[in-house]
Amino acid sequence: MSKIILLLLCALMVLLEPATTLAAAGPEAALTEAAASETDAVTVIPRPNYKRYRGNSRSKKRRLGFFRRRAARRKAARKTKQRATAPKGRIQVDAPTGTMPPRQ
Repeated sequence: MSKIILLLLCALMVLLEPATTLAAAGPEAALTEAAASETDAVTVIPRPNYKRYRGNSRSKKRRLGFFRRRAARRKAARKTKQRATAPKGRIQVDAPTGTMPPRQ
């Protein structure tokens, strides 16, 4: 429904004559545009090189609730249990069997 209304509105905008729309503005609009362009060239505001204040966005996170803490604890316990079954210790390797070619 909203797409149909949007399409009809766009079609209505296309059918408007641009000459009548611009004629309504009058010669005062041209004067204000010229004055605005002159003032823009004179007043140039430099960009700030500091970080702007972003409210209280750097606040500390809250502690998890009871159920989320319990779920995180179970997940951590499962991970440690899986790691415990992995073989630990030193891997021993035999001495290399190949020899280096003699120096010339």
